[in-house]
Amino acid sequence: MSAATRNHRHWSEFIGGDVVVTVTRQWQKRLNSADIEVIARMDNLVDEQIIAALSEKFHDFRRAYLDDGMSVDEFDAYGATRRTLRQFLSGYDELTRIIRKLMLPDPDKEE
Repeated sequence: MSAATRNHRHWSEFIGGDVVVTVTRQWQKRLNSADIEVIARMDNLVDEQIIAALSEKFHDFRRAYLDDGMSVDEFDAYGATRRTLRQFLSGYDELTRIIRKLMLPDPDKEE
């Protein structure tokens, strides 16, 4: 799953993959109007020098990239997993507050 679009490659590099990409309305409009060729890129190999540099510099990259980088049990405590889950849960909490306010307005406050 891909989310948190910051540039077109967070969408365009996943084309052709069996993936879910969440895109905000703002980014969807940008991508629809962009002059980006829609071709499968998901299976394009990443330059081995890039993989080597990231592997050398970032322990967490190795943990996520390598098949044996972490166990299934370690995944839930992995930093990126926790950050992603916390962000989604925060968004859910905010949505719940909005719905609650609409369904059950505070009688002591004028809206």
